[in-house]
Amino acid sequence: MTENQKTIKLRIDVDYPYPSSRSRSFLCVALGIKRRDSKDYLKNAKIIAKMVNESPKQVKACWFFTLYAIPDKEMLSLLNPDRHEIGLHVAKNAVKELKVLEDKTNRKLKYYSIHGTSNLLSQLLWKRKPGQKQTKIPSDFSLKSFHDFTTTSLDRRIFQAGLGSVKEESKNWIAQGTVISIHPEWLYARGEKNHRGPFYEALKMILGVD
Repeated sequence: MTENQKTIKLRIDVDYPYPSSRSRSFLCVALGIKRRDSKDYLKNAKIIAKMVNESPKQVKACWFFTLYAIPDKEMLSLLNPDRHEIGLHVAKNAVKELKVLEDKTNRKLKYYSIHGTSNLLSQLLWKRKPGQKQTKIPSDFSLKSFHDFTTTSLDRRIFQAGLGSVKEESKNWIAQGTVISIHPEWLYARGEKNHRGPFYEALKMILGVD
């Protein structure tokens, strides 16, 4: 590393527990099931964490977990504070969710992001009122909003522009200090309806890992 090397800043929103089965994840959220005993649990998130740890570049990864994707012991072991920050991905009740996540991770949190729900089905799934895309954050909430940082979505850009364009764009993102946002569920998958992913090859290129 060189002293003037720009830090790669990642924001990782971990919405759901099972990357290989959206239906299984949806069922867990709908029924309030919070289990962490499956080999598939946070599988893609763990792959990304290992990529960050192996990167020869300067990287800071900020992870935002919902209460349905709380880090298990294996995931926590990968999140060394030197490169990783744990934050809260608020779904419904910021204060209650913060207490649970801090208790489960034994980490003091500094930042939050908000889990958006754009369609009616998702709003019902996350037990919001019809038309409520985001929950409201209390004005005196103790955490800082990570939405205040300039951010670009890698999962969306790789879908829209492809690997060649992202290769050039990512150089500017890093140089300008832009936060690169990703969702682990789209690491390999392509979302035709919401226009996301797959971003594995792009992230590998950005981090400089094999």
